[in-house]
Amino acid sequence: MNLLKDDWIPVRPLQSGSPEKISFRRLLCGDEKWEVCLPRDDMELAAIQLLICLAQPLFIPKTVPELKQRIAKPLAEKDFEEGITPPNGDWFQLDHPKYPFMQMKGAKSITQMDKLMTGLDSATNCCFVNEPGLATHLCGGCTSIALFNLASCSPSFGGGFKPGLRGPAAPITTLVQGRHLRESIWLNVLHESEVKRIMPWYHEAEYQKPTWVEPIKANEKIAAQQIGLMRGLLWQPAFVELVTSSGEGTCSSCGYRGKRVYIAFNKDKFNYTVEGKWPHPHSPMILTQKKEEIREEHASFKTSTAPSWTQIARIVVQQQIDTDNTEGQQPAAVVLQVQQIYGQQAQKLHLLIGGYLNRGGQASVLGRRHEVFTLNHGWDKHTDVVRQIVTTGLGYKDALFKSLWVFVNGLKASKGNNGKKIKGLGEKLKLHEIATRHFYRRSESEIQDTLARIDFTDPAPALAKMQRSLKLTVKELFAESVRPYLQDPELIKTMAVARKTLNKHLRNLEPQKDEGGNDGTATT
Repeated sequence: MNLLKDDWIPVRPLQSGSPEKISFRRLLCGDEKWEVCLPRDDMELAAIQLLICLAQPLFIPKTVPELKQRIAKPLAEKDFEEGITPPNGDWFQLDHPKYPFMQMKGAKSITQMDKLMTGLDSATNCCFVNEPGLATHLCGGCTSIALFNLASCSPSFGGGFKPGLRGPAAPITTLVQGRHLRESIWLNVLHESEVKRIMPWYHEAEYQKPTWVEPIKANEKIAAQQIGLMRGLLWQPAFVELVTSSGEGTCSSCGYRGKRVYIAFNKDKFNYTVEGKWPHPHSPMILTQKKEEIREEHASFKTSTAPSWTQIARIVVQQQIDTDNTEGQQPAAVVLQVQQIYGQQAQKLHLLIGGYLNRGGQASVLGRRHEVFTLNHGWDKHTDVVRQIVTTGLGYKDALFKSLWVFVNGLKASKGNNGKKIKGLGEKLKLHEIATRHFYRRSESEIQDTLARIDFTDPAPALAKMQRSLKLTVKELFAESVRPYLQDPELIKTMAVARKTLNKHLRNLEPQKDEGGNDGTATT
């Protein structure tokens, strides 16, 4: 199966119709409107990202007008043919006899196919999010998507296997979503000048071969600033070779019957070192300064409870390290490009945000997050408001957490307590952590709705509405948390102190009034 020529992309018509598989040519050159159709959201995001990573080096637009034309209209057939001419066309065959797509022949350690699909057999929550037998035998299309996803977006196999170019912590992927699949692809393809901006060595490495054609050498030391565009986007950090069945079969993921299905794969370890960070265009970057050195890492989800909105400022707001900020952030290049080329002409920004959660760079997946966020028109000129929305939301979360922490842990003897110790409920119940999870769940729709509907030129009314909603949510959660202990005489004082703590933090979150007594928000 050749990814540039055969029907392998699982889609369905955007309006209505049955799922089918189409070719890359039909997707880019046809005027039909499609959306990806797979049983798992992370596999759908991986399919979109794989298509972008194919289009980016093969059909790179030279100028902004050329990119805008491709976003608006299908690609010309002659341009498609020019992009897939040999040797490129031979590099994307999944079962090529010499250099199969994202594989290296000769691996010996046989592994079941479900290990190829991230989080299927090694996730803490795998039994709750996957259908049984989802990856027992995969068609060429689903295999290619899973192979790419494991190499580019997931933790490694573990046990000595190297992670992808974005590091051992599973990276956050941020893509711009269009009205249909073809538009989404081109919205996330960088034009040549933007590629040169993030990758000044682009032309020197323009004709590098991908890792499965020119393999990484064992124990090799590789400078990230020498890795080319195609080689980096389709980097394969593991020694993998697929194993096929002897005949036809039905894919356990997408349900299509094909001439060949893949039932297992071989893998082997090999060691090498990548020095520096490769500027992946689909990931936000976090900058931290220690002494005189600035360190870079790709953003990742750190906790299993915090939803994606807590990271939205990092995803769209650029911040340099300076005297006021010891930590900086750089949105993904595809987000910055949309901001630059459309600016005031842009309508709402729809972001696809996805990633896995793993602890300390370990291979085991603890969860996954794949969501769509909408930012209203004008976000690009008012990123400070985006930051304020996130900061305010986190402020209400902290108010709830801190007040219930007092209820759980009590207070030590101090002057403020008249020299007396205040007894707490006891740490074993961890009400503050339970309430935090409930806050994230109940507040998520309010935060997302604010980002999608706020008038960025006059944000005060929307911010006031959000604050009223979050304040009510916090008070309800506090009351629900302490209600079982209302009749406990030993906790009456603790409860009063905890409520006083809550009210103090809530007052601190109220908008500051100006000299005329106005708080800058809409009246209630």
